[in-house]
Amino acid sequence: MDKLDVDTAFLSQVGAYCWLNSSSFLLSIPRLADFYVRDGQSIEVAVADDADMALVITYIQGYMIAVVMQQRGQLVLHGTVLQKNGSAIVVCGNSGSGKSTLAATLLTQGWQLVSDDLCVFDTNGKVLQGCNDLKVWPDVAEVLQLSEAKPLAAQIGKLQYLPEGPSMGNEDANERLNAFPLAAVYCLSEEYDKEQSEARADGVLAGVLSEFKGMRKFAPLKANRYRTQFSTAMGQDALFMQQCSAFLAKTPVYGLDRGKAKLSLENLHALSRFITDSFEALV
Repeated sequence: MDKLDVDTAFLSQVGAYCWLNSSSFLLSIPRLADFYVRDGQSIEVAVADDADMALVITYIQGYMIAVVMQQRGQLVLHGTVLQKNGSAIVVCGNSGSGKSTLAATLLTQGWQLVSDDLCVFDTNGKVLQGCNDLKVWPDVAEVLQLSEAKPLAAQIGKLQYLPEGPSMGNEDANERLNAFPLAAVYCLSEEYDKEQSEARADGVLAGVLSEFKGMRKFAPLKANRYRTQFSTAMGQDALFMQQCSAFLAKTPVYGLDRGKAKLSLENLHALSRFITDSFEALV
């Protein structure tokens, strides 16, 4: 493939294949593609001859869109966003924590997908519409009977699930504007508050929901910042905290214990009930 003509002398290296500064971002993945994002305005791509195009598109829809928004100075969290009745929630968690699995469960219960894996705020503190597909593991698709899920890319074991969106006649103002007020943030964790350990049935069934109060809510928000190393290298640490204060100071932030065991259908329904019950109490 033709390499992109980018001078990395003025960029800081962050990771094996990534270079960036406050306005330029280069990701060069061998045998796949070079991706260059500049000034929050453009994405240039040079694709390898034998590249998996589905994987290239996945990188553009995830990493690159996130970097574009970060370069524009917008708040970006690592989480999957869903909405019901015009209000949104974001389910955050480390990679592999089960946020997409839990999101898929909620989709079977009447929620609608706003954005997978990426929560981007506009300048008014609303979350923006993102990619309309959800990436789930094959066993999750089987358990939840997501028969429409299809293989995503040769190098990715997950499936692509395209949930049905709202009909045009049922859209409210938020859906037409593709921006939703955020009702709550749910942070998945395998650890739970020891003081609440008795609330778990037997140490197996997920069942601890706790709210972070006051300044304590900023720790989980910071932990679920999208690609922290990128925004830190862009010099946006202070901006991130300012935006959290401006947009999320009055938004409930919950810790949701998912347990250490593999998420069973019973656990997924228990977790989804915690989310739905607390959400309905808020709105």
